Amino acid sequence: ERRIMHICMVMAGDEEGGLEKHVVELANGLAQIGQKVTLIAHEKYAERVQGVEFKALDLSKSRKNPILLWQLYQTIKATRADVLHVQANKAVSMIAPMLKWLKIPSVATLHNFKRNVQAFEKYDRIIAVSRRVANQFAQQDRVRVVLNGIQPPTLQTAQKQSHQSLQAIAVARLVPAKGFDLLVEAWQGIDAKLWIVGDGPDRDLLQEKIQQYALADRIELLGHRNDISALMQQADFLVISSRNEGGPYTLAEALLVHCPVISTDVGMVAEILPPELICPANDVTALHELIQHHVQQFEQLTQQSEAIYQRAEQQLTLNAVLSNTLQVYQELSHA
Repeated sequence: ERRIMHICMVMAGDEEGGLEKHVVELANGLAQIGQKVTLIAHEKYAERVQGVEFKALDLSKSRKNPILLWQLYQTIKATRADVLHVQANKAVSMIAPMLKWLKIPSVATLHNFKRNVQAFEKYDRIIAVSRRVANQFAQQDRVRVVLNGIQPPTLQTAQKQSHQSLQAIAVARLVPAKGFDLLVEAWQGIDAKLWIVGDGPDRDLLQEKIQQYALADRIELLGHRNDISALMQQADFLVISSRNEGGPYTLAEALLVHCPVISTDVGMVAEILPPELICPANDVTALHELIQHHVQQFEQLTQQSEAIYQRAEQQLTLNAVLSNTLQVYQELSHA
């Protein structure tokens, strides 16, 4: 039995990353399934929400500004919400000292690793975006893991073309954290082609490395693309080569269109993929061996991935995020 609750969400950022996308999708999704949602955030997000009561408050200023903190307190208090859900470090630390006066059951979401998690521990429940992020807390009784999910992409009817050699794909911003320099180096001696999709400051460096290892006939930098889902459906497998990672969203995007994934051990990957599809991060030799093995045993990779697609459908969709998050709210409203 799903009762209607009033959820007040707070987000302090004004950027354009995965976090902001996640909060907007969560607010819209909860409203769509009939919950009452108020979102307190920077005014630039006002036109991105539907069916959500929006309160514009610019929290990007100093987190110690007393006038701003008083406005934030008053705005939250006035909503008379059933549950207060605060997203990410800055908002969490601004609101933590107010909780004893607000007297609203509270949830804080931690999106990544953080040296000091004390502010989070003042909340009634903590949502962590992966088991790894959750393990930062000594007390686990209030911590719940809710993996990030996405709206499932549309499946194309055009099936994979049969081609002489396998076609791999890697998708991310071209920055050091994503480990594309390692991936290019690891591609030496691999009998498969690779598309690298994305743009960023490392582009020239990667182009040089491709020339240096004489891989221009195998590796293609496609730049920024808007048809990533279609490309994933044409490719034979996705490689994630990151050095560190919160998500990554590409894991969900690929698995939900039935594209096999092999990856370095980052973010939530180990919660979805079995150990034999994972290698240590920041290790060219290990990455090379992982790719080599699965290119040679590709039939096996395809078969093994079937069960993983089903797990992705249960855990990595927006619907899964909504029902797992609602479950956390309901724990509090019954408490």
